[in-house]
Amino acid sequence: MISLLLIITLCSSTAIAEDGSSFSLTDLLNRRTTPEPKWTGKYFPTPPMTQSTPAPFVQHGGVPMGALNPNCDDGKTNLSVDWNSSPWDYTCLFPSKLIIPDINIQPILDIENVPKEYSAVHYCMNETIVYQNPVPTFGPHRPAWPRYGEYSFVPVQRWLHTLEHGGVVMLYHPCAHPLEVERLKRIVRACLFRHVITPNAHLKADRPLALLTWGNRLTMSAINVDVVKDFIKQNALHGPEKISRDGQYDAGLIREAKIVSDTEDTDLCPPPSLKELSFYW
Repeated sequence: MISLLLIITLCSSTAIAEDGSSFSLTDLLNRRTTPEPKWTGKYFPTPPMTQSTPAPFVQHGGVPMGALNPNCDDGKTNLSVDWNSSPWDYTCLFPSKLIIPDINIQPILDIENVPKEYSAVHYCMNETIVYQNPVPTFGPHRPAWPRYGEYSFVPVQRWLHTLEHGGVVMLYHPCAHPLEVERLKRIVRACLFRHVITPNAHLKADRPLALLTWGNRLTMSAINVDVVKDFIKQNALHGPEKISRDGQYDAGLIREAKIVSDTEDTDLCPPPSLKELSFYW
């Protein structure tokens, strides 16, 4: 897997490479620095251009999404397999030492090269899912995806499915400054219906705020409205599955997502919706 780290300036939607050159965020998101590698994983059993007959493609490892089944995944049974309800995941252990936003710490955009042939496997709740990166942007997950909105906590095994459907996931460290967290929440809620918001203690202290889409990760110390809007408008709805219907998992849901433009989010971050939030920046 190849990641491209790019530093985005806070004053505009431009990025600076290691050689000092700068380009627009749009150019960077469309830029591929290396050829796409041939995918030879288990989800592509027969290499392309071979004479043998390809094995039939079985989507998601044969486990259908959204088909609620207590023997596999109904969004309610055996939830402790993914999360043991530890308060460490959503509580700031040192509330007197909140992480202060620093405008001198530039955002980082991490673009992961997801092979076109990749099909994320759905695992039932009798199996554990472990990730090499604690904040992944793609990978295997559970069949039942979260309802859109804000949660006290959602395990990664659930919100990865949101990314697959083209949604945006907002993560924040439990000790991130609450005013900065609230600013980002308001922008996300005003931009699209298809979002999930949850704390995540795996974010680093220097950049305790993050936005994720399928294959993309933006981490920040302080919020720049234009950078956040550009990231959402250029990366939301680009998951491999174009599914807008709400999910079935709702453990810990504290605020349901509201329709912004329509159920398909055809108008991302519409000006009238964001204009109402101008007081906050």
